[in-house]
Amino acid sequence: MKTLLRVRKGDSDRPGRIPQPQPLSPARAAANAVGRAAERLYRMPVLPVEIRPGIATLADLPELLPDPSLLIVLQGPGDQIGMMALGFETVTALIEVQALGRITGRPAERRRLTRSDAAICVDFVNALMSELGTEMAAVDGFGPIHGYRYATHLDDPRPLMLMLEDRPYRSLSFDLRFGGAETRDGRILIAVPHKPDARPALPQPAARAAAPAGSAPQPEAAQVQTLARAMAEAPVEVVGILCRRTMTLGELRALVPGKLMALPRVTLAEARLETPDGQLLATGKLGEAEGCHALRLHDAAGTVAPPRLDPASPSVAPPPADLADNDPFRAAPEAEVVAVRGLGA
Repeated sequence: MKTLLRVRKGDSDRPGRIPQPQPLSPARAAANAVGRAAERLYRMPVLPVEIRPGIATLADLPELLPDPSLLIVLQGPGDQIGMMALGFETVTALIEVQALGRITGRPAERRRLTRSDAAICVDFVNALMSELGTEMAAVDGFGPIHGYRYATHLDDPRPLMLMLEDRPYRSLSFDLRFGGAETRDGRILIAVPHKPDARPALPQPAARAAAPAGSAPQPEAAQVQTLARAMAEAPVEVVGILCRRTMTLGELRALVPGKLMALPRVTLAEARLETPDGQLLATGKLGEAEGCHALRLHDAAGTVAPPRLDPASPSVAPPPADLADNDPFRAAPEAEVVAVRGLGA
């Protein structure tokens, strides 16, 4: 009994063992990166359901893509090219948080993802790749993933297979849950060229928290993004209209290649800039700039509308008088008409 008590007393006098930090895994580093990117941009909570790091070949990438997905080409250091695929629900969540400030659980109607959707997601793509480059620098054996940014988006995955080199790729497949009270489950796939031997000297993620003692915390440089900035970069189609002409169905059916069509006589200063739906945006003068047709827009405040000219196409002139009235040239007295008839007889 005395021996047992002596042993316990000796154990209590020994200093406690300090727990050793666990090495950062690729999945944990990727979860930190996507959560920090969403929080920094939109104050949006993101729960990583599952993150699967791996190595894929060029032939494997089409099978890993979410369906449907927004395909994004990533430009890396030098001539390195990678790719990112945002699932439909992920794109919907990014649009909702920028337009509404929150995530809704309403089912989204499936549609084709366009260049406008890509413009809305650019900030998130760049923020995620920046955070991944910093986080993955602390992961042993994963290889560099820093320096990649948004380059363009593709409507079809087939050109992507021609743009990427036939080599091994480091892949990260994210299954995420966006939102707080209402959530939306989405997927993200990232693939970049694999270089296991090269590792840049980047600061560790813990270095962000290092600050002089007693200094006040610095506010975040990036503010919450809104939909206005992204939509300002979305492409808009406009149409230049020089003139319009009304045609009959017969004239329309008579049009054949090589046939000359008469146009109304207009001035080049009356050109119109319209939307495809016909909404007038501005007026201007048709000209040329750098070998291309161009419009010099008028000042809306000081523009005086030029007089309209008559159309050059042939038209039927209206009759000079009402045909129902008596023609003065044919209104001869009845007696003269009878006399003429008598002489003729």
